[in-house]
Amino acid sequence: MAGLLPLATSLAKRRLHLGYRRASLRTDTPLGKAGTGFRGHEFHFATIVSENGPALFDAADAAGNDLGACGLRAGSVCASFLHLIDSDH
Repeated sequence: MAGLLPLATSLAKRRLHLGYRRASLRTDTPLGKAGTGFRGHEFHFATIVSENGPALFDAADAAGNDLGACGLRAGSVCASFLHLIDSDH
C-alpha cells in the first residue's frame, strides 16, 4: 500500500471478519483523547501477516466480548479495519 504503517496484510487465507464493534482509544490521537469510545463495524477478508507499532484501539464485539487491540498508529496516522460510525459522546 502506501507504506505509512509498519503492517503487512494478505488475502491469501481469506477469513471473514464481520460484526459491530465498540472501541476505545489507547492514547491521545487526532481522533480524540485516550479512552474516547467509538461504535463501528468491521467487514473484511484480510488477514494481518505482521504488524509492528502501537495499537490504536481496545475493541469488543457487540456482545461485549473482548477482541483485544486493533488498528495501528504512527505519528498522526491512524488506521484500522474498523469503520467508525459514531463516538460515544
